[in-house]
Amino acid sequence: MSETERDLQAFLFRAMATNRHLGIDVAAGAVTIEGRSSIEQFSEEARTQAESMGRVYELLYCLENSIRELVEATLREAFGVDKWWTNGVDLAIRKIAEKRQVDDHKARWHGPRGESLLAYVDFPQYGDIIVGQWQHFEPLLGDQAWVNYYFEELNRTRRALAHTGTLTDADVERMEIRVRDWLRVVG
Repeated sequence: MSETERDLQAFLFRAMATNRHLGIDVAAGAVTIEGRSSIEQFSEEARTQAESMGRVYELLYCLENSIRELVEATLREAFGVDKWWTNGVDLAIRKIAEKRQVDDHKARWHGPRGESLLAYVDFPQYGDIIVGQWQHFEPLLGDQAWVNYYFEELNRTRRALAHTGTLTDADVERMEIRVRDWLRVVG
């Protein structure tokens, strides 16, 4: 055993002993301190806000994935399975998404965002893609001004959620209305 390996082994042993002394159990997958889960380490107010935002996040998650599916399916139909990305998405958007995908692949300890390159596109850019290929989306979405407004307005709520903000009741209601609008339009 090399000196570096011995030093590492000694460090790990000290860390385990310290964790045991402090009552920290990391072997179970979630860090627990004195029998409490990680989430229980935060204030009740923070946990309550997180729980209330969880429902809105579920809506956003489902909506954003629905948008991705619609965009990809529409572009695949218009340009074909092999050309939908290069022919259907603006070069600037493609470059950013492809760079993000490469960066994600380098972080092997972290799972990928998704299989489609659209998972690496910013939310407002879905609207840009739709408007950029309007001839393919118009039969379904109908009103280009509505699409522009929709993505701009919804992105405000999305940013607040993505940056762990707390939404007001009016913001939550607006989000629910926006989701219902989307479902009404796309079926």
